[in-house]
Amino acid sequence: MRVAAFLPSAQTAHLAAALEIHDELCLADSWDAFETLVRLEPLSVAVFSPAADGTMDIARACKLIRRFGSIPFVGYVPLDASFARGIAHMSNDGLQDLIVVRANDAPSHLREVLMRVSAIRELPVIVDGLQPWLTRLPSTLTQVLIDAFRQPHKYPSAEAIAAAAGITVSCLYRSFRSARLNSPKSFVVGAHVFRGYLYLKDIGFSIRDIAAKLGYTHPRIFAHQIESVLGERPSRIRHSLDTEEAVRRLVHWFSSPYRAAAPPQYISPPGLAPVSSLRSSAAMT
Repeated sequence: MRVAAFLPSAQTAHLAAALEIHDELCLADSWDAFETLVRLEPLSVAVFSPAADGTMDIARACKLIRRFGSIPFVGYVPLDASFARGIAHMSNDGLQDLIVVRANDAPSHLREVLMRVSAIRELPVIVDGLQPWLTRLPSTLTQVLIDAFRQPHKYPSAEAIAAAAGITVSCLYRSFRSARLNSPKSFVVGAHVFRGYLYLKDIGFSIRDIAAKLGYTHPRIFAHQIESVLGERPSRIRHSLDTEEAVRRLVHWFSSPYRAAAPPQYISPPGLAPVSSLRSSAAMT
């Protein structure tokens, strides 16, 4: 889980206590820095106080919540009447949950909230669509593939999937052939396109932003992969492709092992930056 936080120091420390060793905490010290994290980092959830910098700014908070609807925003505020009206406005704009200082912010409850709001509601739909093929795979590999939908930036290659599943690359390819799935490389592409499609539904993300979030070395590569998998340009997908149809096309992509591939420079994982270079790639965008 990767969490962005824009909070006073005491609340930041409390939030950190709720995270586990494999989680990542990205800290912002201003609204601009917080928005940059939301735009460019592959976040699971964003936690903030509308007065984190000492000045209440409900309008800025509401704008972020409206523009980046695929990112779960959680407010973390003191039990203070001055926050009440702002909380109502943020809730109307899509605030996912609210944590109150010293009321319901025990680390165990904080973590439960983070896990719940970070669930991707479209994920069960695509997993259900792929069940006839996933059931033919080892359970450990299936769990890694599901995580690749959730966090595609962690899986930039077939080798990364094999390593996470504790198997060799040749074993991974044999498993895919046995299950009659498209190749592991194509799965990597499809997992990135799945998350990219969800980001495209938000008005706040540009193609360049999404490419950076997902670890692409150039937005053109992401745009061509979207078109190869979903059959339309990102600009059309943003406005016209509903989730049901997008999932149907993705399932077809994953489950068609003998499809003629699009040009390799557009659908193969070399267009994805290594995980370690994600931050530097995003910073240059």
